[in-house]
Amino acid sequence: MEPQKSITGLVRQKTYFSILQLLNSIISNNKYADMPISKLFKNEDLTSSEKAAVVELIYGILRHRARIDHIIENASSAVISSLDLNTLNILRICTYQALFKDVKATGVINNAVALSAKNTRLSGFVKRTIEGILRNKDNVIFPDRDETPIDYISTYHSHPLWIVEKWAIEFGGFEEVEALCQANNLVPPLTIRVNTLKTDLIFLKTTQEKAGYSASPTHFSQFGLIVDKKENIFKTEAFGKGYFEVQDEGSQLITLLAAAKAGECIIDACAGNGGKSLFLSGLMNDKGTLIASDVHFAKLENLRKRAKRSGASNIRTMEITGLADYRRKADCVFIDAPCSGMGVFRRNPDSKWRLTKKDILELSVKQKAILRDYSIFVKPGGRLVYATCTISLEENEEVVRDFLNENNDFYLISPLEIDPNVFERFVTNDGFFRSMPHIHNTDGFFGAVMMRRS
Repeated sequence: MEPQKSITGLVRQKTYFSILQLLNSIISNNKYADMPISKLFKNEDLTSSEKAAVVELIYGILRHRARIDHIIENASSAVISSLDLNTLNILRICTYQALFKDVKATGVINNAVALSAKNTRLSGFVKRTIEGILRNKDNVIFPDRDETPIDYISTYHSHPLWIVEKWAIEFGGFEEVEALCQANNLVPPLTIRVNTLKTDLIFLKTTQEKAGYSASPTHFSQFGLIVDKKENIFKTEAFGKGYFEVQDEGSQLITLLAAAKAGECIIDACAGNGGKSLFLSGLMNDKGTLIASDVHFAKLENLRKRAKRSGASNIRTMEITGLADYRRKADCVFIDAPCSGMGVFRRNPDSKWRLTKKDILELSVKQKAILRDYSIFVKPGGRLVYATCTISLEENEEVVRDFLNENNDFYLISPLEIDPNVFERFVTNDGFFRSMPHIHNTDGFFGAVMMRRS
């Protein structure tokens, strides 16, 4: 068949076969989407248009999966529970094209025929199903928004039912939950953070624009830029010289909760690959001691490489077992705890279909242990910052309240005491930090700042 033309150029049929294989692998193996996509781009000779098509279709189908499946079942005779994954994903790819892409009906049908051609027994069924979807897609009835709002939001805005039910209880209104789910299905902006150890925001903006990347300042963080595209951004001279890191604005803001200063001793627990460690080093002007701790050796190794490129020489990496000498000596312990990632569904839509209630309960137990174990390193008068990229009550407020109930030498302070100008739009009634995709156009983050009594 002739290659289809997207907004940016032609997409060959082999690309759609790759998309189908990726979807099968991601869903059947419960994988994150980014790594398989990166591997495909390394191994296959794809044009920029084809790479864009891969990203859009994979993430688009994962974002809108429930809505797509509802249309497949209600605009045709297909019964999803009776379909094998490969056939179902062929229907999902073509239904996504029919709903969200400017592709002619003949193009969608031809794609369905090509993708199912190897199975002659099913190819006729796939073709008839897609023809039915194209005829009836605009007449499909969804659950009633007023009578059954949870079912409606779950189906139309494609979130697992139990998550919608949970948020309806915690956020106190269907309108709020619907706005959140809508925002989770939007493509998030690409945000970069200036490395102040090497340059400033104005120079970085000018440099990126000269390299062909339109950039505008972030709304809340004075260190961020929103750029218009990702393609080859890690090959730019500015990245090679360590002028910036990719970091969501919400992630930048919770790092600012640490109130890091030059000359301090700061421990970044659960440092991972070091995005926040690098920012903390910049806030410290590379002066003082910044210890990045994590249980994953490979991540710390990657952090050391990134620190070298960024000029962050005050970062030391070690496991928690090596921190004994820092007991009650740190000016600040910053904990970006492992979590369910409910605040980053717009970046990782695959994760909402993997997550379970049991996961959240298990994570909260782990988070309480991490907070307890690292709190011993905070000196009297020092700061303890607990942060997550989730919006789950059990992983956030309940973790902090349980800790404070068991540790009377710590008390909560409002982010407004750190910086009222930065945090005034993010403080909850209970004195916590929270950023939300549908309110701030950032990822969803939670933060709590605690002080140890002198």
